[in-house]
Amino acid sequence: MAACLCLCAAIGAAQSTSQVIQGEEVENFLAQAKMMQFAAFKTIDEGPVPTKQLDGGVELQFQDSWRTEVAAYELDKLIGLGMVPATIERTVDGKRGSLQFWVTAQMDEGQRVKRKLSAPNPIMWNQQVAKMRLWDNLIYNTDRNLGNILITDSWQIRLIDHSRTFRPFEQLKDPKAPTTFSRSLLAKLEELNEAMLKEHLGKYLSPYQIQGLLKRRDAILARSKELIAEKGAGAVLYQ
Repeated sequence: MAACLCLCAAIGAAQSTSQVIQGEEVENFLAQAKMMQFAAFKTIDEGPVPTKQLDGGVELQFQDSWRTEVAAYELDKLIGLGMVPATIERTVDGKRGSLQFWVTAQMDEGQRVKRKLSAPNPIMWNQQVAKMRLWDNLIYNTDRNLGNILITDSWQIRLIDHSRTFRPFEQLKDPKAPTTFSRSLLAKLEELNEAMLKEHLGKYLSPYQIQGLLKRRDAILARSKELIAEKGAGAVLYQ
């Protein structure tokens, strides 16, 4: 009981600072905690199927699964994105799924837009948005919306809802995004290879999904180089 209280206190402190959402301590908490008010448990495991009729039309290679929630967190760690809350595989009451650390947000993007609020540091905000757009292209995210872009009290973006990601497609979902790139993020993308992805994501993604991910990575790197050649590094790159 004391250990549980200690873990809960640590997580509470992390939530109050709106900073710590990843790392071994948070992952251990998710693995051990008996109280679920600090986490979101997802068990859906549909697909992949060739086609799926949704409200917005037919989606190809549709999947909606807790498995890609875990894969998204593991990939975030590999490339140093730092926006996806800690997510682990866990069985609760005999049901297997993903357990994700609950982020206490000040608002979501929809609320920010409705209230017409602007970030206190527009440059840093725009850089975060560019990272998010790169991320959604990398994982072929079909479910990004204003409600799953969370904003902390320190104006840090946190990204949730990755159950409809990692389609096997080689092309980018949005070939024109982003237009600026983080140097450190590009360097991490360069380091990705099939063996690394199989080691960290192979339990949750198929070989086709991993191949699609690498092809999209290549397309992102190629786009960054094209823009640098066109506009110059100073206009395209930031740290």
